Amino acid sequence: MNKYNTGFIDKTKNKKILEKALSGRNSLIACRASMNPHCPPKALAKILRRGKDDDISWNAAYNSNCPPEVLAEVLRRGKYAGVSSCAARNPNCPPEVLAEVLRRGKDDWISSYAARNPNCPPELLVEILKSGKDNLVSHGAAQNISCPPEVLAEIIKNTTFDDIRWFASHNPAHEKYLRKMKRDEKKLKLQSSKVRSSVKNPFYRIQINESS
Repeated sequence: MNKYNTGFIDKTKNKKILEKALSGRNSLIACRASMNPHCPPKALAKILRRGKDDDISWNAAYNSNCPPEVLAEVLRRGKYAGVSSCAARNPNCPPEVLAEVLRRGKDDWISSYAARNPNCPPELLVEILKSGKDNLVSHGAAQNISCPPEVLAEIIKNTTFDDIRWFASHNPAHEKYLRKMKRDEKKLKLQSSKVRSSVKNPFYRIQINESS
């Protein structure tokens, strides 16, 4: 595999080449191959089933092509924090497995990444945020774009923890919610204005009736 440089491996979509790169002796080339989004799922699974906690395994666990069932295997094995954290961050990770990680009740980075994963069940995020704890898991939940915006707004208003308030207020889901609220408020004001105008101006009310 020495005839391939890192630039080529980063850009290639050739699955056979990527698979060979992963199994080759050049660790740098293998590491870059494990990052390539076109790397075959079977090849990534083979890497993770070695049971190692190296850079190649970390990249494979975070790769968007990694099979959900293999990510589940990594997290349920729970042998290494590094590769497990990468698996917990992967959007392919099954919701039920993320829930299993969080039900352990541990406040570690693996749990924090699981709480931040968009696949995490919303009802579990609500449970975490309403627990009243200021920890890594709560910080992850407050950043999750799948968290119900109404809950984020409630947390921002009521929490006494600055970090959680900051994460929740900068959550894209909350920002989108605020934009929607502003649009709805403008529509309501416009409708109220039209109603007041129709009351003051009978001719305007007739025009509205004729156009409806």
